[in-house]
Amino acid sequence: MTTVVSSTLLQEALAHPIWMAHQLGDRYHMKGAHGEWKLAYYPIFSDGKTGEPYDEPRALMERPSVFEGVEGIDLREVPLRYITKLTES
Repeated sequence: MTTVVSSTLLQEALAHPIWMAHQLGDRYHMKGAHGEWKLAYYPIFSDGKTGEPYDEPRALMERPSVFEGVEGIDLREVPLRYITKLTES
Protein backbone atom coordinates (compact mmCIF):
# COMPACT_ATOMS: atom_id res chain seq x y z
CA MET A 1 0.00 0.00 0.00
CA THR A 2 2.89 2.38 0.70
CA THR A 3 4.04 2.04 -2.92
CA VAL A 4 0.62 3.13 -4.21
CA VAL A 5 0.56 6.13 -1.87
CA SER A 6 4.13 7.10 -2.81
CA SER A 7 3.36 6.73 -6.52
CA THR A 8 0.23 8.88 -6.15
CA LEU A 9 2.15 11.53 -4.21
CA LEU A 10 4.88 11.53 -6.83
CA GLN A 11 2.46 11.90 -9.74
CA GLU A 12 0.61 14.74 -8.00
CA ALA A 13 3.86 16.49 -7.11
CA LEU A 14 5.28 16.23 -10.62
CA ALA A 15 2.04 17.66 -12.05
CA HIS A 16 2.18 20.67 -9.69
CA PRO A 17 3.39 23.94 -11.31
CA ILE A 18 6.29 24.32 -8.85
CA TRP A 19 7.85 21.08 -10.15
CA MET A 20 6.96 21.72 -13.79
CA ALA A 21 9.46 24.62 -13.70
CA HIS A 22 12.33 22.31 -12.62
CA GLN A 23 14.02 19.54 -14.60
CA LEU A 24 16.76 17.12 -13.56
CA GLY A 25 20.11 18.57 -14.62
CA ASP A 26 18.93 22.22 -14.51
CA ARG A 27 21.58 24.59 -13.15
CA TYR A 28 21.10 26.79 -10.06
CA HIS A 29 22.71 29.13 -7.58
CA MET A 30 22.06 28.15 -3.98
CA LYS A 31 21.70 30.64 -1.13
CA GLY A 32 24.63 30.37 1.27
CA ALA A 33 26.72 28.14 -1.04
CA HIS A 34 29.30 29.05 -3.66
CA GLY A 35 29.30 27.96 -7.28
CA GLU A 36 26.82 26.41 -9.63
CA TRP A 37 24.62 23.48 -8.58
CA LYS A 38 22.63 20.90 -10.58
CA LEU A 39 19.24 19.49 -9.66
CA ALA A 40 19.95 15.82 -8.96
CA TYR A 41 16.64 14.53 -7.53
CA TYR A 42 13.19 15.81 -6.65
CA PRO A 43 10.60 15.94 -5.15
CA ILE A 44 11.59 14.94 -1.62
CA PHE A 45 8.57 14.56 0.66
CA SER A 46 10.04 13.51 4.01
CA ASP A 47 13.17 13.24 6.13
CA GLY A 48 15.01 10.04 5.16
CA LYS A 49 16.08 9.28 8.72
CA THR A 50 12.94 10.11 10.72
CA GLY A 51 10.23 9.73 8.08
CA GLU A 52 8.72 13.06 9.18
CA PRO A 53 7.05 14.86 6.27
CA TYR A 54 8.55 18.19 5.23
CA ASP A 55 6.35 21.28 5.29
CA GLU A 56 7.82 22.69 2.05
CA PRO A 57 9.14 21.34 -1.27
CA ARG A 58 12.74 20.06 -1.25
CA ALA A 59 15.24 18.81 -3.81
CA LEU A 60 18.68 17.20 -3.85
CA MET A 61 21.34 19.46 -5.37
CA GLU A 62 24.83 18.39 -6.51
CA ARG A 63 28.11 19.79 -7.74
CA PRO A 64 31.63 18.44 -8.25
CA SER A 65 33.92 19.09 -5.31
CA VAL A 66 37.31 18.18 -3.87
CA PHE A 67 37.54 16.95 -0.27
CA GLU A 68 41.05 16.72 1.18
CA GLY A 69 42.50 16.31 -2.31
CA VAL A 70 39.98 13.66 -3.42
CA GLU A 71 37.48 14.46 -6.17
CA GLY A 72 33.86 13.76 -5.32
CA ILE A 73 30.34 15.16 -5.38
CA ASP A 74 28.86 17.57 -2.86
CA LEU A 75 25.18 16.61 -2.36
CA ARG A 76 22.78 18.79 -0.38
CA GLU A 77 19.06 18.40 0.28
CA VAL A 78 17.52 21.88 0.35
CA PRO A 79 14.14 23.62 0.31
CA LEU A 80 13.34 25.07 -3.13
CA ARG A 81 13.24 28.59 -1.65
CA TYR A 82 17.07 28.42 -1.33
CA ILE A 83 17.74 27.86 -5.05
CA THR A 84 17.58 30.23 -8.02
CA LYS A 85 17.53 28.78 -11.54
CA LEU A 86 20.21 30.03 -13.91
CA THR A 87 19.02 31.25 -17.29
CA GLU A 88 20.73 30.22 -20.51
CA SER A 89 22.73 33.07 -22.07
